[in-house]
Amino acid sequence: MVHNKKILIIKHGSTGDIFMSFNVLKSIINHNPNITICSTKTGFKTLKLLNSNFKEITDDRGKFIETIKVLLKIKKKKFDYIIDLQNSTRSSIYLLFIKLFSNAKSNGTSVFSSFRYKSKNYKEHVITGLYKQIKLLNIPKMQNHIYIPNNKINQVIIVPGSSKSGQDKRWPFENYLKVIEYLTSKKIRCYIIGGQDEKDIEKMIPTNKYIINLINNSPWDYVKKIALKSKITISNDTSAMHFISNLNLPVIAIMKDNIYAFRNRPLSDNSIIIKNKNINDIPTKIVIKALSKYV
Repeated sequence: MVHNKKILIIKHGSTGDIFMSFNVLKSIINHNPNITICSTKTGFKTLKLLNSNFKEITDDRGKFIETIKVLLKIKKKKFDYIIDLQNSTRSSIYLLFIKLFSNAKSNGTSVFSSFRYKSKNYKEHVITGLYKQIKLLNIPKMQNHIYIPNNKINQVIIVPGSSKSGQDKRWPFENYLKVIEYLTSKKIRCYIIGGQDEKDIEKMIPTNKYIINLINNSPWDYVKKIALKSKITISNDTSAMHFISNLNLPVIAIMKDNIYAFRNRPLSDNSIIIKNKNINDIPTKIVIKALSKYV
């Protein structure tokens, strides 16, 4: 239906949210390379990791007049189809504008969509919903690449932090230290990754020849490089978890038992989700037992 058409994809959101859309984006681009993406400046930094060619419309979701300028730019480009992968209140308003002032067909969960997918909200995974959405346009699901880690290398990745807004997603670092102690006792190298928001954790990381501290020094290309050589990743619900799961690599995800433990869980092969309504109540021994399947 959309083959050889001019397509705009709307995708804002957090870094982890964008990572969860990666394979859906790849499916669309693989089906039709004439793609423009509407995102924020921060979003485009993440979208560059797709390693795909696409045009850009920057929307930093500023004041009303700036939003109107973005919408007028979309109207001027005369797209054939608009695919809303953000499916937010804001992007729904964009689809209303498109419905009123352009001839473009739209696809999304909004009531203003020409091809509307009636989302099951928290009863299905985010990625599952996005695939069902684009299926309405006859866009086939692209087969995920299967990465085979080099299991001869005795190393794991540990993601013990979260963004500042996601502090409640953190399993206590004291528990991670016990896991690290277990791994280093087996002479397994531990790569601890995180960003600026995890600087508070960095000072608690012990010095050990088997511990590689990459807090605030974890560019995504390097994370991918070490992930492909690691036996497993142990992670809170973070953007790094979604990035590594997107590579179809196994993850032990430590999560709060809520709607997001189902909606955002890693879908990569051989992944394990360990969850509890109070993340602090997840015993270390359960995580170590799960680890024993991989190391």
